[in-house]
Amino acid sequence: MKSKLTTTTAGIAALSFVFLFTTIGDEIDWDRAKTLRQKERRGQSLSEEEAAYLKKAIAARSGSRTTRGDGSGEVATVAPVVISQEVSPVKKLTATAADGNQIEIAYRVPQADRPLPAVLFFHGSLGQRKPREVIANAISNPTQTRFLAAGYVTVSATFRTYVDDPQSRGPILDAIAMVREIKKLPEVDPESVVIFGGSGGGNIALELAGEKKASPVAVIAGEPATVLYTGLMTELAMREKAMVDYPTLYTDERRKATEAKIAAISCPVLIHHGDTHPLKRINYDIVFPAIQNAGKTIVIKTYPGEDHGFYWGNRTSEKVLDSVVASSLEFIEPLLKSKPAKK
Repeated sequence: MKSKLTTTTAGIAALSFVFLFTTIGDEIDWDRAKTLRQKERRGQSLSEEEAAYLKKAIAARSGSRTTRGDGSGEVATVAPVVISQEVSPVKKLTATAADGNQIEIAYRVPQADRPLPAVLFFHGSLGQRKPREVIANAISNPTQTRFLAAGYVTVSATFRTYVDDPQSRGPILDAIAMVREIKKLPEVDPESVVIFGGSGGGNIALELAGEKKASPVAVIAGEPATVLYTGLMTELAMREKAMVDYPTLYTDERRKATEAKIAAISCPVLIHHGDTHPLKRINYDIVFPAIQNAGKTIVIKTYPGEDHGFYWGNRTSEKVLDSVVASSLEFIEPLLKSKPAKK
């Protein structure tokens, strides 16, 4: 693959943090709050004291002006493209990973009489989405619906939680299984499957770029959480430290492991990134140059001041999100074996 590194600039706003909780005050243990939130999402019961603590943490976070993430609690500020389910109904699919874990995903298909390119969307943060959240994203996520309107099969994907072990292989196995199941669908051209992930999902996108069992035609990553990709985040409590102390934590052993992943990348990579989020340091200092130095194609679009999750339409403008989608379509369309429904 011919080496290519391109950087461009677009957009405006105010940036934030990778995961759901960050330090707002000494009265809240945010690691505990994060754990309780994930426990709740898995359907596990909370004690009265735990429920009260989580409620207090959420209230504190809601009233803060500090950085935030792009998890399931985020509310988009950009309207979706409304496409009726009569025209494009939500369909469900279960993917079984190599270790037997099952994940339920949802997808929508534009009206067409031929196989179409597909985009799998992997949400941010570390936790698995509930089936109702997966379906809700398929219907109303501003980014997903824009791709659907552009004639792509859109897949609302999820993965098992990273919370207990941020270096678990499990979420990647889930993602590979989803790609393989989508490629089997009669509505999908298996040679025109794209991965789009943000934050934690951006990490999965980069991982899949190097997985032969997935072999996407391209990957798009919004501010990928490469503290996972590089092995620096070994536990939940490491998330902030990994983004600050990465020069020290990025040992020779971790560098070699990361470079081995990068060497396996077999498709072009597009990055959407703000210019103020803490992830920019490890990404621009270490990961992106390493991808370019390995002779891979990487195109980086920078959006000054944009908030983490802007690529999902969170706390941004319609103009910025439309720019994200338009540049993504421009990037992937020359790579596709089949054209979207409207082409």
